[in-house]
Amino acid sequence: MYFYKEIEKSVKILKRGKCLLYPTDTVWGLGCDAFNLNSIEKIYKIKNRNISKSMIILVENIDRLYELIEYIPNLVKKIIQDNSIKKEKPITIVYKKPRKIVSNLLINSQDNTLAIRLTNDPFCSHLIKTLDRPIISTSANLSGFPTPKSFSEISYSILSKIDYSVNFRRREKARYNSSSILQIISNKIKILRM
Repeated sequence: MYFYKEIEKSVKILKRGKCLLYPTDTVWGLGCDAFNLNSIEKIYKIKNRNISKSMIILVENIDRLYELIEYIPNLVKKIIQDNSIKKEKPITIVYKKPRKIVSNLLINSQDNTLAIRLTNDPFCSHLIKTLDRPIISTSANLSGFPTPKSFSEISYSILSKIDYSVNFRRREKARYNSSSILQIISNKIKILRM
């Protein structure tokens, strides 16, 4: 099946420390192994992104989330498990006390937090599970430029610098421009991006 061939190709690319252009549960994303410092730095260069701006990590299940976060509040567990919320729009949650992170570029230095999305996207979930590591996810645009809503809108400057573009779902248009970003502070939800 074509889906699994693309997963296999993508995992080989990521294991070699390369960067990937791939479809996510929001827009097309630039990604890499979240534990490979050189790959993370390369994505910052490709996007011309300021190193003060952290990036999102994708995980495929709550067990992988626990590998990265020391404590998951009960309110977050409810949000993660509530299917009606997840169907509305993908949700990224900002967590305190991250661990096992290889690069400070991923951590918000002001408050020692890490943004993680537990993805429901089949391609992303299989990719992470097969790689057996979390991946970086950031929109496939130059920093400060509009986010492309489809593969055809991705600029040549991105396409020419990426190591591999996944050949899957290229004709689809993104349903969401981005995920919602929430942070839990004292058992209250703070909306950082809707």
